[in-house]
Amino acid sequence: MNPFLRLSLFSFFLLLQNLLTAEEPIRTWTSSDGRTMEARFIEQVGSNVRIKNEAGREFTLPITRFSEADQEYAVEAAARALFKTPEPFEDRGKGAIIIASATGKVTVIPAPRYSGSQEVKPVARNVIVGEPLPHGSTIITGANSEADLLLTTGSLAKVGPNSKLVLNAFWQKDFRASAKKVTDLKEETSPSRVAFKLEAGDLVVDVKKLNRESSFIIESPVGVAGIRGTQFGLSADAGSTELAVLEGRVGFLDANRKAKSVETAQKVAGCQDGAGELNALAESEKAELAKAVADSQESASEYDLTRLSNTVEGYAPKPNYIVKSALNMELIWCPPGSFYMGNPDINLDKNPVIITRGFYLGKYEVTQEEYGKVMGTNPSKFKGKKLPVEMVSWNEANSFCNLLDETEKLYAPKGWKFHLPTEAQWEYAFKANLKNWQPYPKVNPKNTNYKQSNLNKSTFIGSYPPNPLGFYDMRGNVWEWTADWAGNRNGVVFDPTGPSIGTQKIRRGGGWNDNAPALWNRTSGNNMKLGYLGFRLCLAPAR
Repeated sequence: MNPFLRLSLFSFFLLLQNLLTAEEPIRTWTSSDGRTMEARFIEQVGSNVRIKNEAGREFTLPITRFSEADQEYAVEAAARALFKTPEPFEDRGKGAIIIASATGKVTVIPAPRYSGSQEVKPVARNVIVGEPLPHGSTIITGANSEADLLLTTGSLAKVGPNSKLVLNAFWQKDFRASAKKVTDLKEETSPSRVAFKLEAGDLVVDVKKLNRESSFIIESPVGVAGIRGTQFGLSADAGSTELAVLEGRVGFLDANRKAKSVETAQKVAGCQDGAGELNALAESEKAELAKAVADSQESASEYDLTRLSNTVEGYAPKPNYIVKSALNMELIWCPPGSFYMGNPDINLDKNPVIITRGFYLGKYEVTQEEYGKVMGTNPSKFKGKKLPVEMVSWNEANSFCNLLDETEKLYAPKGWKFHLPTEAQWEYAFKANLKNWQPYPKVNPKNTNYKQSNLNKSTFIGSYPPNPLGFYDMRGNVWEWTADWAGNRNGVVFDPTGPSIGTQKIRRGGGWNDNAPALWNRTSGNNMKLGYLGFRLCLAPAR
């Protein structure tokens, strides 16, 4: 977890620490026949209550064995027990929150993060249906707008108009992929720990039955909802919160740490002074909640557990991907982020660009050995298995990617494709997410193969130091084809792909025959074949 996000989560948990983590106190319990015991409430299991005395001995007794006052206390304590402070699993766990549908104006503010010691401030952007969001993100809806969120646990949440929902924390253990539909789930796919904060607006939630290891809380300005598996609605503003339960049971912890258990067809309102009495839901209220739940389920109807599993792997993947069918070539993960595209020392087209979806990019330029394994030929001028392939046209490089889609379909995440990197993806990896546009030390023959190295040919991959993300030869050695047609870039752009049509494709990185300034530049060409022109492989969600 990045430092900034860790701090933001710590602040959130610190505010709730006393509220959510305090043990039940040692107190005097009185039995129905008048006997007493000093003990602490542990949990309620069905109609039984488990307590522990000061010596550590535990007792499990029917709740009816206690006095009426103790029975009332046990019910409240059981409600408070729903409010576990979410903590990551030992392996930290993973999980994704998917935008299943969005109508109207729905924006996301990504979690703040750091690049080295420098803060990269998040920029609000429109959500993309189907994209996964990490915890720490904030969802904001405008008037007449709403969004359906699908957790990879199978749970759903509908964010209503004029709402603001903070996805504070989400950790989840691995689960098995299968053809089972999300809409057929009765229980969550695997243990999870979730903490959201509804700062304003409306939220309708359909939570699958939780594992005993799991916890799910939703904070509001004046109370916290603790969930085990239920369908309910939550409405919040600065001074009040209303919880309405369609089905199941939700604990509500008010500002005074008084807990209520809100059951099926009940509602409760909370304010700064505490929570009011339980009231029955009107038939119109039940119908409205049921419709919202049904709408969310419809938005998730196309998802099965294989797709959920691929989403998790795709969003929080291993640091590298091995292309098995091309001699185990290695690709490195590039997470979502933002950077300034362009070279202000050469021109003025310095533009902010936001990469909303992570992708894998080849650690090295594609070698002659890898190209030959897939394509059955080696067109290169300078021969050598570990030399970059060159003398390949853009069409030939693109064909290499298409063939990998077929040979790797058993291994690659569902819905992902091999392709040449877009210019934005290439430059994002090249600059290694650094604020300074120059991503490497000053060019010299010890760290780059360029004209002044006097080699007059390509060199073996990995011969020179990598950039901070671990990519080799992104300047010098051979130029690299990108996916984009040549054209102008203007303004803030999300995941740019260049013009839709054109006559020349963009090339980046410079080659062994170029002077230093050319290594930062962009150039273009038609479907040519040159002894200093190759390519690098990209794996990303299908565009």
